[in-house]
Amino acid sequence: MPQNKPSSISWLLRYLLPVKGRMLVLLLLLLTSTGVQLLNPQIIQRFIDTASSQGPLDSLLTLAGIFLVLAVCSQLLTVLLSYLGNDVAWRATNRLRADLLNHCLRLDMRFHNLKTPGEMIERIDGDVSGMSNFFAMFVVQIVGSFILLAGILGYMFVFNWPIAIVMTIFTCVSVGAMFVIRDLGVKSSQAEREASAVLFGFIEERIAGIEDVQTSGSVPYVMRRFHLAMRNVFVRGRKAWMLRVVPWNVTVSLFAVAVTAVLLMGVHLYITGQVTLGALFLIFQYTQMLNDPIEQLGNQMQEFQKAKSGMRRSREILSMESEIRGGTEDSLPEGPLAVEFSHVNFSYNQGNPILRDISFRLEPGERLGLIGRTGSGKTSISRLLLRLYNLNSGVIRIGGVDIRTLRLEVLYRRVGMVTQDVQLFDGTLRDNLTLFNSRMSDEEIWDTTGKLGLRPWIDSLPQGLDTHLKAGGASLSAGEAQLFALTRVFLTKPSLVILDEPSSRLDAATEAALQTAVDKLMEQCTGIVIAHRLSTLEATDQIMVLGGGRILEFGSRQALAQDPKSGYAELLRDDRQEELA
Repeated sequence: MPQNKPSSISWLLRYLLPVKGRMLVLLLLLLTSTGVQLLNPQIIQRFIDTASSQGPLDSLLTLAGIFLVLAVCSQLLTVLLSYLGNDVAWRATNRLRADLLNHCLRLDMRFHNLKTPGEMIERIDGDVSGMSNFFAMFVVQIVGSFILLAGILGYMFVFNWPIAIVMTIFTCVSVGAMFVIRDLGVKSSQAEREASAVLFGFIEERIAGIEDVQTSGSVPYVMRRFHLAMRNVFVRGRKAWMLRVVPWNVTVSLFAVAVTAVLLMGVHLYITGQVTLGALFLIFQYTQMLNDPIEQLGNQMQEFQKAKSGMRRSREILSMESEIRGGTEDSLPEGPLAVEFSHVNFSYNQGNPILRDISFRLEPGERLGLIGRTGSGKTSISRLLLRLYNLNSGVIRIGGVDIRTLRLEVLYRRVGMVTQDVQLFDGTLRDNLTLFNSRMSDEEIWDTTGKLGLRPWIDSLPQGLDTHLKAGGASLSAGEAQLFALTRVFLTKPSLVILDEPSSRLDAATEAALQTAVDKLMEQCTGIVIAHRLSTLEATDQIMVLGGGRILEFGSRQALAQDPKSGYAELLRDDRQEELA
Protein backbone atom coordinates (compact mmCIF):
# COMPACT_ATOMS: atom_id res chain seq x y z
CA MET A 1 0.00 0.00 0.00
CA PRO A 2 1.34 3.50 -0.78
CA GLN A 3 2.33 5.45 2.24
CA ASN A 4 0.69 8.79 2.96
CA LYS A 5 3.02 11.69 2.38
CA PRO A 6 3.62 13.90 5.42
CA SER A 7 2.03 17.34 5.35
CA SER A 8 4.15 20.38 4.49
CA ILE A 9 4.13 21.52 8.11
CA SER A 10 5.27 18.18 9.53
CA TRP A 11 7.86 17.92 6.76
CA LEU A 12 9.28 21.34 7.67
CA LEU A 13 9.23 20.59 11.40
CA ARG A 14 11.52 17.64 10.70
CA TYR A 15 14.25 20.13 9.79
CA LEU A 16 13.32 22.89 12.25
CA LEU A 17 13.09 20.78 15.42
CA PRO A 18 16.88 20.22 15.66
CA VAL A 19 17.33 24.00 15.95
CA LYS A 20 14.44 24.59 18.36
CA GLY A 21 16.82 25.97 21.03
CA ARG A 22 18.05 28.70 18.74
CA MET A 23 14.49 29.41 17.64
CA LEU A 24 13.47 29.92 21.29
CA VAL A 25 16.29 32.46 21.73
CA LEU A 26 15.13 34.07 18.49
CA LEU A 27 11.58 34.36 19.83
CA LEU A 28 12.78 36.00 23.07
CA LEU A 29 14.80 38.53 21.07
CA LEU A 30 11.72 39.19 18.93
CA LEU A 31 9.58 39.96 21.96
CA THR A 32 12.23 42.34 23.29
CA SER A 33 12.61 44.04 19.91
CA THR A 34 8.85 44.45 19.55
CA GLY A 35 8.61 45.97 23.01
CA VAL A 36 11.31 48.52 22.12
CA GLN A 37 9.52 49.40 18.85
CA LEU A 38 6.23 49.96 20.68
CA LEU A 39 7.85 52.05 23.39
CA ASN A 40 9.71 54.49 21.13
CA PRO A 41 6.63 56.36 19.79
CA GLN A 42 5.35 56.79 23.33
CA ILE A 43 8.67 58.38 24.38
CA ILE A 44 8.39 60.76 21.43
CA GLN A 45 4.76 61.54 22.38
CA ARG A 46 5.78 62.52 25.91
CA PHE A 47 8.70 64.56 24.52
CA ILE A 48 6.39 66.49 22.17
CA ASP A 49 3.74 67.08 24.85
CA THR A 50 6.38 68.17 27.38
CA ALA A 51 7.96 70.54 24.86
CA SER A 52 4.55 71.93 23.82
CA SER A 53 3.68 72.69 27.45
CA GLN A 54 7.16 74.21 28.01
CA GLY A 55 8.05 71.53 30.53
CA PRO A 56 11.41 71.37 32.36
CA LEU A 57 14.57 70.90 30.28
CA ASP A 58 15.75 68.02 32.47
CA SER A 59 12.69 66.00 31.54
CA LEU A 60 13.29 66.67 27.83
CA LEU A 61 16.95 65.63 28.10
CA THR A 62 15.98 62.49 30.01
CA LEU A 63 13.40 61.55 27.39
CA ALA A 64 15.90 62.22 24.60
CA GLY A 65 18.49 60.08 26.35
CA ILE A 66 16.02 57.22 26.80
CA PHE A 67 15.06 57.49 23.14
CA LEU A 68 18.71 57.29 22.00
CA VAL A 69 19.39 54.28 24.25
CA LEU A 70 16.31 52.50 22.92
CA ALA A 71 17.32 53.35 19.33
CA VAL A 72 20.78 51.82 19.84
CA CYS A 73 19.26 48.75 21.51
CA SER A 74 16.81 48.42 18.62
CA GLN A 75 19.66 48.40 16.08
CA LEU A 76 21.64 45.84 18.09
CA LEU A 77 18.57 43.63 18.37
CA THR A 78 18.02 43.91 14.61
CA VAL A 79 21.58 42.73 13.95
CA LEU A 80 21.22 39.83 16.41
CA LEU A 81 17.86 38.82 14.92
CA SER A 82 19.25 38.87 11.40
CA TYR A 83 22.32 36.83 12.38
CA LEU A 84 20.40 34.27 14.40
CA GLY A 85 17.64 34.02 11.77
CA ASN A 86 20.17 33.21 9.05
CA ASP A 87 21.96 30.80 11.36
CA VAL A 88 18.71 28.90 12.01
CA ALA A 89 17.85 28.91 8.30
CA TRP A 90 21.19 27.55 7.13
CA ARG A 91 21.38 24.91 9.83
CA ALA A 92 17.90 23.66 8.90
CA THR A 93 18.31 23.78 5.12
CA ASN A 94 21.81 22.27 5.19
CA ARG A 95 20.22 19.17 6.67
CA LEU A 96 17.81 19.17 3.75
CA ARG A 97 20.69 19.58 1.28
CA ALA A 98 22.44 16.62 2.87
CA ASP A 99 19.27 14.51 2.67
CA LEU A 100 18.76 15.44 -0.98
CA LEU A 101 22.36 14.63 -1.92
CA ASN A 102 22.32 11.35 0.00
CA HIS A 103 19.02 10.39 -1.64
CA CYS A 104 20.24 11.28 -5.15
CA LEU A 105 23.43 9.27 -4.68
CA ARG A 106 21.28 6.23 -3.94
CA LEU A 107 19.00 6.59 -6.95
CA ASP A 108 19.57 4.28 -9.91
CA MET A 109 21.44 5.04 -13.11
CA ARG A 110 18.25 5.50 -15.13
CA PHE A 111 17.48 8.56 -13.03
CA HIS A 112 20.97 10.01 -13.40
CA ASN A 113 20.98 9.38 -17.15
CA LEU A 114 17.98 11.69 -17.40
CA LYS A 115 19.40 14.43 -15.15
CA THR A 116 22.49 16.47 -16.00
CA PRO A 117 24.95 17.40 -13.22
CA GLY A 118 24.11 21.08 -13.66
CA GLU A 119 20.41 20.40 -13.21
CA MET A 120 21.06 18.32 -10.10
CA ILE A 121 23.18 21.12 -8.57
CA GLU A 122 20.27 23.48 -9.10
CA ARG A 123 17.83 20.99 -7.57
CA ILE A 124 19.98 20.28 -4.51
CA ASP A 125 21.31 23.79 -3.86
CA GLY A 126 19.31 26.32 -5.88
CA ASP A 127 15.85 25.19 -4.80
CA VAL A 128 16.94 24.86 -1.19
CA SER A 129 18.53 28.33 -1.24
CA GLY A 130 15.09 29.78 -2.00
CA MET A 131 13.78 28.00 1.08
CA SER A 132 16.76 29.20 3.12
CA ASN A 133 16.06 32.83 2.21
CA PHE A 134 12.49 32.36 3.41
CA PHE A 135 13.41 30.56 6.65
CA ALA A 136 16.11 33.12 7.44
CA MET A 137 13.54 35.84 8.02
CA PHE A 138 10.41 33.75 8.54
CA VAL A 139 10.49 33.87 12.33
CA VAL A 140 11.93 37.38 12.39
CA GLN A 141 9.46 38.97 10.02
CA ILE A 142 6.38 36.75 9.96
CA VAL A 143 6.15 35.99 13.67
CA GLY A 144 7.62 39.37 14.56
CA SER A 145 5.10 41.13 12.34
CA PHE A 146 2.15 39.45 14.03
CA ILE A 147 3.53 40.24 17.48
CA LEU A 148 4.02 43.89 16.50
CA LEU A 149 0.53 44.06 14.99
CA ALA A 150 -0.98 42.65 18.17
CA GLY A 151 0.95 45.17 20.29
CA ILE A 152 -0.06 48.16 18.17
CA LEU A 153 -3.73 47.22 17.98
CA GLY A 154 -3.88 46.32 21.68
CA TYR A 155 -2.47 49.71 22.69
CA MET A 156 -4.73 51.58 20.25
CA PHE A 157 -7.84 49.90 21.65
CA VAL A 158 -6.87 51.27 25.04
CA PHE A 159 -5.96 54.67 23.60
CA ASN A 160 -8.83 55.23 21.12
CA TRP A 161 -11.10 52.37 20.11
CA PRO A 162 -12.71 53.96 16.96
CA ILE A 163 -9.28 54.43 15.39
CA ALA A 164 -8.28 50.97 16.60
CA ILE A 165 -11.31 49.47 14.80
CA VAL A 166 -10.29 51.10 11.49
CA MET A 167 -6.73 49.82 11.91
CA THR A 168 -8.01 46.33 12.81
CA ILE A 169 -10.26 46.20 9.73
CA PHE A 170 -7.30 47.21 7.54
CA THR A 171 -5.10 44.59 9.18
CA CYS A 172 -7.63 41.76 8.89
CA VAL A 173 -8.51 42.54 5.26
CA SER A 174 -4.80 42.79 4.30
CA VAL A 175 -3.80 39.57 6.04
CA GLY A 176 -6.91 37.78 4.75
CA ALA A 177 -6.24 38.88 1.17
CA MET A 178 -2.63 37.68 1.39
CA PHE A 179 -3.78 34.37 2.85
CA VAL A 180 -6.31 33.84 0.03
CA ILE A 181 -3.81 34.57 -2.76
CA ARG A 182 -0.75 33.12 -1.04
CA ASP A 183 -0.35 30.32 -3.62
CA LEU A 184 -0.97 32.53 -6.64
CA GLY A 185 2.63 32.45 -7.86
CA VAL A 186 3.73 29.01 -6.59
CA LYS A 187 3.29 27.11 -9.87
CA SER A 188 4.90 29.90 -11.84
CA SER A 189 7.79 30.01 -9.37
CA GLN A 190 8.15 26.25 -9.75
CA ALA A 191 8.26 26.64 -13.54
CA GLU A 192 10.86 29.37 -13.11
CA ARG A 193 13.07 27.04 -11.03
CA GLU A 194 12.66 24.29 -13.64
CA ALA A 195 13.75 26.66 -16.41
CA SER A 196 16.74 27.71 -14.31
CA ALA A 197 17.67 24.05 -13.74
CA VAL A 198 17.52 23.38 -17.49
CA LEU A 199 19.76 26.40 -18.12
CA PHE A 200 22.35 25.27 -15.58
CA GLY A 201 22.25 21.75 -17.01
CA PHE A 202 22.78 23.14 -20.51
CA ILE A 203 25.74 25.28 -19.40
CA GLU A 204 27.40 22.39 -17.52
CA GLU A 205 26.92 20.01 -20.44
CA ARG A 206 28.35 22.38 -23.05
CA ILE A 207 31.34 23.40 -20.90
CA ALA A 208 32.12 19.72 -20.30
CA GLY A 209 32.16 19.20 -24.08
CA ILE A 210 33.98 22.43 -24.93
CA GLU A 211 36.61 20.67 -27.06
CA ASP A 212 33.96 19.07 -29.28
CA VAL A 213 32.03 22.33 -29.51
CA GLN A 214 35.07 24.31 -30.63
CA THR A 215 36.57 21.76 -33.02
CA SER A 216 33.23 21.13 -34.75
CA GLY A 217 32.51 24.85 -35.19
CA SER A 218 29.32 24.57 -33.17
CA VAL A 219 29.73 27.74 -31.10
CA PRO A 220 26.97 29.67 -32.97
CA TYR A 221 24.56 26.74 -32.50
CA VAL A 222 25.40 26.50 -28.79
CA MET A 223 24.93 30.25 -28.35
CA ARG A 224 21.54 30.06 -30.05
CA ARG A 225 20.47 27.27 -27.67
CA PHE A 226 21.85 29.32 -24.77
CA HIS A 227 19.81 32.38 -25.77
CA LEU A 228 16.66 30.26 -26.08
CA ALA A 229 17.24 28.79 -22.61
CA MET A 230 17.91 32.26 -21.18
CA ARG A 231 14.76 33.61 -22.81
CA ASN A 232 12.76 30.80 -21.25
CA VAL A 233 14.17 31.71 -17.82
CA PHE A 234 13.33 35.39 -18.41
CA VAL A 235 9.76 34.76 -19.61
CA ARG A 236 8.93 32.35 -16.79
CA GLY A 237 10.71 34.54 -14.24
CA ARG A 238 8.79 37.63 -15.33
CA LYS A 239 5.47 35.81 -15.04
CA ALA A 240 6.39 34.42 -11.63
CA TRP A 241 7.50 37.85 -10.36
CA MET A 242 4.31 39.55 -11.57
CA LEU A 243 2.19 36.98 -9.73
CA ARG A 244 4.34 37.09 -6.59
CA VAL A 245 3.98 40.88 -6.21
CA VAL A 246 0.16 40.76 -6.28
CA PRO A 247 -0.08 40.40 -2.46
CA TRP A 248 2.23 43.40 -1.99
CA ASN A 249 0.20 45.53 -4.42
CA VAL A 250 -3.01 44.61 -2.60
CA THR A 251 -1.60 45.67 0.77
CA VAL A 252 -0.28 48.98 -0.62
CA SER A 253 -3.73 49.85 -1.96
CA LEU A 254 -5.44 48.91 1.29
CA PHE A 255 -2.89 50.87 3.32
CA ALA A 256 -3.52 54.03 1.31
CA VAL A 257 -7.21 53.82 2.20
CA ALA A 258 -6.55 52.97 5.87
CA VAL A 259 -3.97 55.68 6.53
CA THR A 260 -6.24 58.32 4.97
CA ALA A 261 -9.14 57.33 7.23
CA VAL A 262 -6.97 57.14 10.40
CA LEU A 263 -5.29 60.52 9.78
CA LEU A 264 -8.62 62.21 9.10
CA MET A 265 -9.96 60.85 12.38
CA GLY A 266 -6.78 61.84 14.25
CA VAL A 267 -6.80 65.40 12.87
CA HIS A 268 -10.49 65.73 13.82
CA LEU A 269 -9.70 64.63 17.39
CA TYR A 270 -6.84 67.15 17.58
CA ILE A 271 -8.90 70.03 16.21
CA THR A 272 -11.70 69.30 18.65
CA GLY A 273 -9.18 69.18 21.49
CA GLN A 274 -9.72 65.54 22.35
CA VAL A 275 -6.05 64.62 21.87
CA THR A 276 -2.77 66.47 22.20
CA LEU A 277 -0.22 67.13 19.45
CA GLY A 278 1.93 64.35 20.87
CA ALA A 279 -1.05 61.97 20.77
CA LEU A 280 -1.70 62.92 17.13
CA PHE A 281 1.93 62.07 16.36
CA LEU A 282 1.49 58.77 18.22
CA ILE A 283 -1.54 57.92 16.04
CA PHE A 284 0.40 58.80 12.88
CA GLN A 285 3.49 56.86 14.01
CA TYR A 286 1.54 53.76 14.96
CA THR A 287 -0.31 53.91 11.63
CA GLN A 288 3.05 53.98 9.82
CA MET A 289 4.32 51.18 12.05
CA LEU A 290 1.19 49.19 11.21
CA ASN A 291 2.17 49.29 7.53
CA ASP A 292 5.68 47.95 8.17
CA PRO A 293 4.63 44.47 9.37
CA ILE A 294 1.91 44.32 6.71
CA GLU A 295 4.50 45.17 4.05
CA GLN A 296 6.90 42.63 5.51
CA LEU A 297 4.16 40.01 5.35
CA GLY A 298 3.63 40.89 1.69
CA ASN A 299 7.34 40.56 0.95
CA GLN A 300 7.49 37.28 2.81
CA MET A 301 4.54 36.04 0.78
CA GLN A 302 6.75 36.43 -2.29
CA GLU A 303 9.53 34.51 -0.54
CA PHE A 304 6.96 31.96 0.62
CA GLN A 305 5.86 31.28 -2.94
CA LYS A 306 9.48 30.73 -4.02
CA ALA A 307 10.11 28.60 -0.94
CA LYS A 308 7.01 26.51 -1.52
CA SER A 309 8.00 25.84 -5.12
CA GLY A 310 11.44 24.76 -3.88
CA MET A 311 9.78 22.63 -1.21
CA ARG A 312 7.62 20.88 -3.78
CA ARG A 313 10.59 20.16 -6.02
CA SER A 314 12.64 18.91 -3.07
CA ARG A 315 9.84 16.61 -1.91
CA GLU A 316 9.46 15.40 -5.49
CA ILE A 317 13.12 14.30 -5.48
CA LEU A 318 12.87 12.72 -2.03
CA SER A 319 9.74 10.80 -3.05
CA MET A 320 11.54 9.11 -5.94
CA GLU A 321 12.62 5.55 -5.32
CA SER A 322 15.44 3.62 -6.92
CA GLU A 323 14.43 0.65 -9.00
CA ILE A 324 17.53 -1.10 -7.64
CA ARG A 325 16.55 -2.76 -4.38
CA GLY A 326 19.13 -4.58 -2.27
CA GLY A 327 18.39 -8.02 -0.87
CA THR A 328 19.00 -9.45 2.58
CA GLU A 329 21.79 -11.92 1.80
CA ASP A 330 25.06 -10.72 3.35
CA SER A 331 27.51 -13.54 2.68
CA LEU A 332 29.47 -14.79 -0.32
CA PRO A 333 32.02 -17.61 -0.59
CA GLU A 334 35.58 -16.65 0.29
CA GLY A 335 38.17 -16.23 -2.46
CA PRO A 336 37.54 -15.83 -6.20
CA LEU A 337 33.87 -15.89 -7.18
CA ALA A 338 32.18 -17.84 -9.95
CA VAL A 339 30.06 -15.82 -12.41
CA GLU A 340 26.97 -17.20 -14.12
CA PHE A 341 24.55 -15.57 -16.55
CA SER A 342 21.38 -17.55 -17.22
CA HIS A 343 19.13 -16.41 -20.12
CA VAL A 344 19.73 -12.73 -19.39
CA ASN A 345 17.82 -10.13 -21.41
CA PHE A 346 18.28 -6.40 -20.92
CA SER A 347 17.41 -3.08 -22.54
CA TYR A 348 17.95 0.54 -21.50
CA ASN A 349 14.78 1.60 -23.28
CA GLN A 350 11.70 -0.47 -23.89
CA GLY A 351 11.65 -2.03 -27.34
CA ASN A 352 15.40 -1.66 -27.91
CA PRO A 353 17.08 -4.82 -26.52
CA ILE A 354 20.80 -4.60 -25.75
CA LEU A 355 21.44 -8.13 -24.44
CA ARG A 356 19.54 -11.13 -25.81
CA ASP A 357 19.45 -14.48 -24.03
CA ILE A 358 23.00 -14.28 -22.60
CA SER A 359 24.07 -17.49 -20.85
CA PHE A 360 27.59 -18.46 -19.76
CA ARG A 361 29.54 -19.54 -16.70
CA LEU A 362 32.94 -18.41 -15.47
CA GLU A 363 34.63 -20.60 -12.86
CA PRO A 364 36.29 -19.09 -9.75
CA GLY A 365 39.70 -17.68 -10.60
CA GLU A 366 39.15 -17.75 -14.38
CA ARG A 367 39.58 -14.73 -16.59
CA LEU A 368 37.19 -13.86 -19.37
CA GLY A 369 38.05 -11.63 -22.31
CA LEU A 370 35.06 -9.71 -23.74
CA ILE A 371 35.34 -8.44 -27.29
CA GLY A 372 32.88 -7.09 -29.80
CA ARG A 373 31.99 -4.03 -31.83
CA THR A 374 30.77 -0.84 -30.22
CA GLY A 375 27.21 -1.34 -29.02
CA SER A 376 27.50 -5.12 -28.85
CA GLY A 377 26.73 -5.13 -25.11
CA LYS A 378 30.17 -5.49 -23.47
CA THR A 379 29.80 -2.58 -21.05
CA SER A 380 26.18 -3.51 -20.33
CA ILE A 381 27.33 -6.86 -18.94
CA SER A 382 29.66 -5.09 -16.50
CA ARG A 383 26.91 -2.69 -15.43
CA LEU A 384 24.52 -5.54 -14.75
CA LEU A 385 27.14 -7.34 -12.64
CA LEU A 386 27.34 -4.24 -10.44
CA ARG A 387 23.52 -3.90 -10.39
CA LEU A 388 23.60 -0.43 -11.85
CA TYR A 389 20.51 -1.55 -13.77
CA ASN A 390 17.92 -4.28 -13.29
CA LEU A 391 17.51 -7.17 -15.72
CA ASN A 392 14.48 -7.49 -17.95
CA SER A 393 14.60 -11.24 -17.39
CA GLY A 394 17.01 -13.99 -16.46
CA VAL A 395 19.35 -14.50 -13.51
CA ILE A 396 22.90 -13.42 -12.69
CA ARG A 397 24.72 -15.34 -9.97
CA ILE A 398 28.00 -14.47 -8.27
CA GLY A 399 29.52 -17.16 -6.10
CA GLY A 400 26.34 -19.17 -6.70
CA VAL A 401 24.13 -16.39 -5.20
CA ASP A 402 21.53 -14.44 -7.17
CA ILE A 403 22.80 -10.85 -7.06
CA ARG A 404 19.23 -9.60 -6.53
CA THR A 405 19.21 -11.28 -3.11
CA LEU A 406 22.50 -9.68 -2.02
CA ARG A 407 22.80 -6.53 0.03
CA LEU A 408 24.28 -3.88 -2.25
CA GLU A 409 27.08 -3.14 0.24
CA VAL A 410 28.17 -6.79 0.14
CA LEU A 411 28.15 -6.81 -3.67
CA TYR A 412 30.19 -3.61 -3.99
CA ARG A 413 32.67 -4.79 -1.38
CA ARG A 414 33.49 -7.97 -3.31
CA VAL A 415 33.24 -6.70 -6.90
CA GLY A 416 35.53 -4.01 -8.30
CA MET A 417 35.52 -2.25 -11.64
CA VAL A 418 38.08 -0.12 -13.48
CA THR A 419 36.56 2.21 -16.07
CA GLN A 420 38.25 4.46 -18.60
CA ASP A 421 36.97 7.55 -16.78
CA VAL A 422 38.75 8.26 -13.49
CA GLN A 423 37.03 10.50 -10.95
CA LEU A 424 39.18 12.47 -8.51
CA PHE A 425 37.78 14.15 -5.41
CA ASP A 426 39.01 17.25 -3.65
CA GLY A 427 41.24 15.72 -0.99
CA THR A 428 44.60 14.11 -0.34
CA LEU A 429 46.15 11.51 -2.60
CA ARG A 430 45.68 8.93 0.16
CA ASP A 431 41.96 9.72 0.45
CA ASN A 432 41.52 9.46 -3.31
CA LEU A 433 43.28 6.10 -3.48
CA THR A 434 41.39 4.61 -0.55
CA LEU A 435 38.11 6.47 -1.24
CA PHE A 436 38.30 7.95 2.26
CA ASN A 437 38.71 4.56 3.97
CA SER A 438 40.77 5.49 7.04
CA ARG A 439 41.20 1.82 8.00
CA MET A 440 43.52 1.15 5.07
CA SER A 441 47.19 1.33 6.06
CA ASP A 442 49.95 3.13 4.16
CA GLU A 443 51.82 -0.19 3.85
CA GLU A 444 48.95 -1.60 1.78
CA ILE A 445 48.98 1.50 -0.41
CA TRP A 446 52.75 1.36 -0.96
CA ASP A 447 52.63 -2.35 -1.78
CA THR A 448 49.90 -2.01 -4.42
CA THR A 449 51.24 1.20 -5.98
CA GLY A 450 54.70 -0.37 -6.19
CA LYS A 451 53.37 -3.40 -8.09
CA LEU A 452 51.39 -1.23 -10.52
CA GLY A 453 54.21 1.24 -11.18
CA LEU A 454 52.57 4.27 -9.57
CA ARG A 455 55.15 4.53 -6.78
CA PRO A 456 57.71 6.68 -8.72
CA TRP A 457 55.01 9.27 -9.45
CA ILE A 458 53.96 9.40 -5.78
CA ASP A 459 57.62 9.73 -4.68
CA SER A 460 58.01 12.71 -7.01
CA LEU A 461 55.21 14.61 -5.27
CA PRO A 462 56.29 17.13 -2.60
CA GLN A 463 54.08 15.68 0.14
CA GLY A 464 53.70 12.09 -1.04
CA LEU A 465 50.41 10.54 0.00
CA ASP A 466 49.46 13.79 1.78
CA THR A 467 49.56 15.78 -1.46
CA HIS A 468 46.29 17.61 -2.04
CA LEU A 469 44.54 16.82 -5.33
CA LYS A 470 41.92 18.94 -7.01
CA ALA A 471 38.65 17.47 -8.19
CA GLY A 472 38.37 16.51 -11.84
CA GLY A 473 41.71 14.78 -12.45
CA ALA A 474 43.48 17.67 -14.22
CA SER A 475 46.61 17.01 -12.15
CA LEU A 476 47.05 13.51 -13.67
CA SER A 477 48.18 12.46 -17.11
CA ALA A 478 46.06 9.91 -18.97
CA GLY A 479 48.48 7.08 -18.12
CA GLU A 480 48.72 8.10 -14.46
CA ALA A 481 44.93 8.23 -14.24
CA GLN A 482 44.71 4.66 -15.56
CA LEU A 483 47.26 3.43 -13.02
CA PHE A 484 45.39 5.39 -10.36
CA ALA A 485 42.13 3.61 -11.19
CA LEU A 486 43.78 0.19 -11.10
CA THR A 487 45.38 0.94 -7.73
CA ARG A 488 42.08 2.15 -6.27
CA VAL A 489 40.30 -1.10 -7.21
CA PHE A 490 43.03 -3.56 -6.21
CA LEU A 491 43.42 -1.87 -2.80
CA THR A 492 39.96 -3.20 -1.92
CA LYS A 493 41.16 -6.79 -2.56
CA PRO A 494 38.11 -7.73 -4.63
CA SER A 495 37.02 -11.29 -5.43
CA LEU A 496 35.77 -10.30 -8.89
CA VAL A 497 37.39 -7.58 -11.01
CA ILE A 498 35.99 -6.04 -14.18
CA LEU A 499 38.57 -4.19 -16.27
CA ASP A 500 37.13 -1.95 -18.99
CA GLU A 501 40.03 -1.24 -21.38
CA PRO A 502 42.61 -1.28 -18.55
CA SER A 503 45.50 -0.20 -20.80
CA SER A 504 43.73 2.00 -23.31
CA ARG A 505 45.67 5.11 -22.25
CA LEU A 506 49.09 3.51 -21.89
CA ASP A 507 51.95 3.26 -24.36
CA ALA A 508 53.17 -0.19 -25.42
CA ALA A 509 56.17 -0.27 -23.03
CA THR A 510 54.13 0.80 -19.99
CA GLU A 511 51.37 -1.61 -20.96
CA ALA A 512 53.76 -4.55 -21.04
CA ALA A 513 55.19 -3.68 -17.60
CA LEU A 514 51.71 -3.12 -16.20
CA GLN A 515 50.34 -6.40 -17.52
CA THR A 516 52.73 -8.41 -15.35
CA ALA A 517 51.61 -6.53 -12.22
CA VAL A 518 47.91 -6.89 -13.11
CA ASP A 519 48.38 -10.62 -13.70
CA LYS A 520 49.93 -10.99 -10.26
CA LEU A 521 47.20 -8.97 -8.52
CA MET A 522 44.46 -10.95 -10.29
CA GLU A 523 45.80 -14.30 -9.06
CA GLN A 524 43.43 -14.07 -6.08
CA CYS A 525 40.29 -13.09 -7.97
CA THR A 526 38.09 -13.82 -10.96
CA GLY A 527 38.53 -11.37 -13.83
CA ILE A 528 36.51 -10.00 -16.73
CA VAL A 529 38.51 -7.91 -19.22
CA ILE A 530 36.70 -5.75 -21.77
CA ALA A 531 39.16 -4.91 -24.53
CA HIS A 532 39.62 -3.58 -28.05
CA ARG A 533 43.33 -4.37 -28.05
CA LEU A 534 43.61 -8.12 -28.42
CA SER A 535 47.08 -8.00 -26.83
CA THR A 536 45.49 -7.31 -23.46
CA LEU A 537 43.67 -10.66 -23.59
CA GLU A 538 46.72 -12.92 -23.81
CA ALA A 539 46.46 -13.87 -20.12
CA THR A 540 42.73 -14.67 -20.22
CA ASP A 541 41.34 -18.20 -20.01
CA GLN A 542 38.05 -17.71 -21.85
CA ILE A 543 36.99 -15.51 -24.74
CA MET A 544 33.50 -14.23 -25.45
CA VAL A 545 32.70 -12.53 -28.74
CA LEU A 546 29.52 -10.41 -28.65
CA GLY A 547 27.54 -9.11 -31.59
CA GLY A 548 24.11 -7.51 -31.68
CA GLY A 549 23.60 -8.30 -28.00
CA ARG A 550 24.13 -12.03 -28.51
CA ILE A 551 27.01 -14.40 -27.77
CA LEU A 552 28.64 -15.21 -31.12
CA GLU A 553 31.45 -17.25 -29.60
CA PHE A 554 32.41 -18.47 -26.16
CA GLY A 555 35.17 -20.85 -25.23
CA SER A 556 38.82 -21.39 -24.34
CA ARG A 557 41.06 -18.64 -25.68
CA GLN A 558 43.62 -21.10 -26.96
CA ALA A 559 41.00 -23.30 -28.62
CA LEU A 560 39.38 -20.33 -30.37
CA ALA A 561 42.75 -18.94 -31.43
CA GLN A 562 43.71 -22.28 -33.03
CA ASP A 563 40.38 -22.68 -34.81
CA PRO A 564 40.82 -20.96 -38.19
CA LYS A 565 37.02 -20.73 -38.60
CA SER A 566 36.45 -18.83 -35.34
CA GLY A 567 35.73 -15.14 -35.30
CA TYR A 568 38.40 -14.63 -32.63
CA ALA A 569 41.06 -16.24 -34.85
CA GLU A 570 39.99 -13.97 -37.70
CA LEU A 571 40.36 -10.91 -35.45
CA LEU A 572 43.85 -12.09 -34.46
CA ARG A 573 44.83 -12.38 -38.13
CA ASP A 574 43.51 -8.90 -38.89
CA ASP A 575 45.39 -7.55 -35.86
CA ARG A 576 48.68 -9.07 -37.04
CA GLN A 577 48.20 -7.67 -40.54
CA GLU A 578 47.65 -4.18 -39.10
CA GLU A 579 50.87 -4.47 -37.10
CA LEU A 580 52.84 -5.56 -40.18
CA ALA A 581 51.35 -2.73 -42.20
